[in-house]
Amino acid sequence: MDTIRTYASNNHDIKVAIRDITGQLHPTPELVIFFSSTVYSFEEVSKLFNDHYPSAQVVGLTTTGEIGPKGFQEFGLSAISFSKDFGHVRAILMNDIGKYPVFARQQLKTAAQGVGIQTSSKHPEKEGIGLVFPTGLIGAEEKMLSIVNSIFDEDGFPFFGGTAGDDAKFEATYVSVNNDISSVGGVVIFMKPALGFSVIKENIFTSTGKKMKITKVDTESRIVYEMDGQRAATVYAKKLGVREADLPNYFMSNPIGRRFNDEIFIASPFQVMTDGAIQFYCQVFLDSIVEILEPMDPVKTLEHTLQQLTSQFSKLEGVLACNCILRKLQFQNQQLFPALNRQLEQLPNLSGFCSYGEQINKSLINQTLVLLGFGEKGGR
Repeated sequence: MDTIRTYASNNHDIKVAIRDITGQLHPTPELVIFFSSTVYSFEEVSKLFNDHYPSAQVVGLTTTGEIGPKGFQEFGLSAISFSKDFGHVRAILMNDIGKYPVFARQQLKTAAQGVGIQTSSKHPEKEGIGLVFPTGLIGAEEKMLSIVNSIFDEDGFPFFGGTAGDDAKFEATYVSVNNDISSVGGVVIFMKPALGFSVIKENIFTSTGKKMKITKVDTESRIVYEMDGQRAATVYAKKLGVREADLPNYFMSNPIGRRFNDEIFIASPFQVMTDGAIQFYCQVFLDSIVEILEPMDPVKTLEHTLQQLTSQFSKLEGVLACNCILRKLQFQNQQLFPALNRQLEQLPNLSGFCSYGEQINKSLINQTLVLLGFGEKGGR
């Protein structure tokens, strides 16, 4: 089946880049998703894609690095197209996920039902898949995920996605649906695919066995004030065996993990506040037990992850990837991109981006790679 096509370009002449990409995608697709560096004008990229595909649904977002058929790249453009034979899809722009996400609830429910997803199903995990792409820098991912998940009567509908970036400028991120552009919104795409699909989450960390209890927290602001009944920074540093003043130097290599059903979900520290509290890149909850993590070999871990993904398909048709900016920075520092890309380029029709946060089901997580594969299910 020729249901998914991808291509990427690093040509900084935007018209040439889009010409090269659209020449490789489906001529009349049902859905196109583009991932754009901020070296281009997002407004221009969005308009050019929409002009080229007037009958398709066109979704776009800004990045902090792109992923294409050859793996990781920077300061370019990547895109994926889904043919009309792929299945039923519907893209929705939530206009303001920070202040008024609830206003989009009925629109989301109508869109899901419009592609054949039964929101009242007792087995929502069998109904389809949702893609979520929030804007970054406004701390609203959890609000968006709460509303999106609330349209289902039962828990379990799968969601996959990543937060838009802006090449680490930390000024403004953008998403769009059919050339409707927002810096405070979020995109949701409901899919009822004819193909099978699978979501894989990769951590390149393992537990040190050192645990802490969250005893005082402002969950909405993502600030932890106390762990084990003491100042958060004091406890964190003591557990690591480092000076409190040096603690921020260990945030990237030693984040914390929240364990659910024996799976670790990473929460990355952002900064130490003046009162010794720690602000995180995602929400951490009162009374939760967290574990300090330590890194594993990223190249060997990716090899295992891709084997895990490909083994679920008799024929893998295409893969979407969202990779955390902190992982990207680590890979750059350790000069790992060539080794990682040699593995990634083996995947068929790969596309995606480096993100300011990753979404899986109900959770916003950090320092994670999430992969969504489509194809004919059945072990090899």
